[in-house]
Amino acid sequence: MNSTGSKAIILSVGFLLLFGVFGRSVAQEPLLFDLKRVADRPPPDVEKILGKPSKFVDDIFRGSRGSTYPATRAAYMNGAIEVVYLEGEARYLTIWVQKLSGRYQDYSYPKDGWKLLGDLGLDRNTTADLSNQAVTRWRDLPGIYEINVFPTSEKQIWYVHVLINRIYQ
Repeated sequence: MNSTGSKAIILSVGFLLLFGVFGRSVAQEPLLFDLKRVADRPPPDVEKILGKPSKFVDDIFRGSRGSTYPATRAAYMNGAIEVVYLEGEARYLTIWVQKLSGRYQDYSYPKDGWKLLGDLGLDRNTTADLSNQAVTRWRDLPGIYEINVFPTSEKQIWYVHVLINRIYQ
């Protein structure tokens, strides 16, 4: 093989390695879970996505307008995610971000709220309807009525409330 052929092979290998490294660094980290695949789904479907619940109890859900509904509450991922089933389907979720492992515990408020949207399979570029020191809120996302992100006193993301349908508000 001549030196031109050797240089071409070395360049080709170099480009493959370069793009492989960039591919890994640019690639998005995996989703926490796809929220749209959990929304309005019955427990067996949610279990396929979040795993087996550690707790499943009958309860009463009280909306902010004073309405009450029979409910079932289920805890997933070691209690980091609570799903409230209303009329047999996942309609209200609480995600305790500080109970999640790894990178989520370092998510700062409000900056990483948009990153968290992406981790739930939603558009990270969605404009919040409200963002202040106490809450960041998005409304009327596709298939989701409202998402509220709340901070800790240390300006980390503490927890997230997700309301799937306005009628349960």
